[in-house]
Amino acid sequence: MKKDSFYTEVSTTGLPKNGDRDDDNQEVQIKMAKSVRRWEVFPGKNKFYCNGRIMMARQAGIFYLTCSLIVITSGLFFAFDCVYLAQKVTPAIPAIGGALFIFVMSTLLRTSFSDPGVIPRASAEEAAEMERQNEVA
Repeated sequence: MKKDSFYTEVSTTGLPKNGDRDDDNQEVQIKMAKSVRRWEVFPGKNKFYCNGRIMMARQAGIFYLTCSLIVITSGLFFAFDCVYLAQKVTPAIPAIGGALFIFVMSTLLRTSFSDPGVIPRASAEEAAEMERQNEVA
């Protein structure tokens, strides 16, 4: 990778700072440091949103299916069963159901949008050592 690839060259025009110059515009070249994120350098099969803060796998349809199933079943529970249970059993059931719904959706979103991490590959020496241990056992 080139050394200059981490910098972006920006030109700005403006009035000179000293009043004795006759030029109306002065061209200034500014080099600004651009932070390069790891996912930009090594693109994988994942999709990144919000400047890399949200990561989704390539099977996004499964995520949308899961969200819709949770919302539909919870909606049916709150529309039909929860009304009866709140009147006949206890009014705490809608509160508990709502808390569980928020907990399930928040954990689903957190796990869906986070990086699962990478298990590093073993070096050649580590792989040879594991093979030796497997042969002995």
